[in-house]
Amino acid sequence: MNEQRSVCQELKVLNQMIKRRADAVVSELFDQEITDMQGRVIGFLYHNQTRPIYQKDVEAAFSITRATTSKMLALMEKNGLVTRTSVEYDGRLKELRLTEKAMDLAARVWQGLKEFEKTITEGLTQRDQEVLLLLLRKLEENVSAAGKKEGSSAC
Repeated sequence: MNEQRSVCQELKVLNQMIKRRADAVVSELFDQEITDMQGRVIGFLYHNQTRPIYQKDVEAAFSITRATTSKMLALMEKNGLVTRTSVEYDGRLKELRLTEKAMDLAARVWQGLKEFEKTITEGLTQRDQEVLLLLLRKLEENVSAAGKKEGSSAC
């Protein structure tokens, strides 16, 4: 019996596989427990050092909720990875900066994620990758549009 799986099911499975493997790759790099998302936030902050970054920027960059972002940043601050500093013109707004410890980790995180990217795209030509990214962006647009419609069903 050949069960046909939907695109939605395949994406869920692939997402979980990537998340588990990326978490393992990041964990292998460090003595402390650090998640894939924390590693990505460190990379994001590292690569955007020339401009101020705030929680809302992290939320937008990774499409995660305010509550999730707040909890993650609080844990990262507790673990000595980031600082949150009030800006002069608005005490409610906190600028995010990497600590020295995180700056040292950032290079290793970035290298590990680049190697993981190579692993998951192995066997795909440049054109294959371009088409895949185009299709994934289209799916993202469709999901976003479906979220705006009432009565849209989920996978």
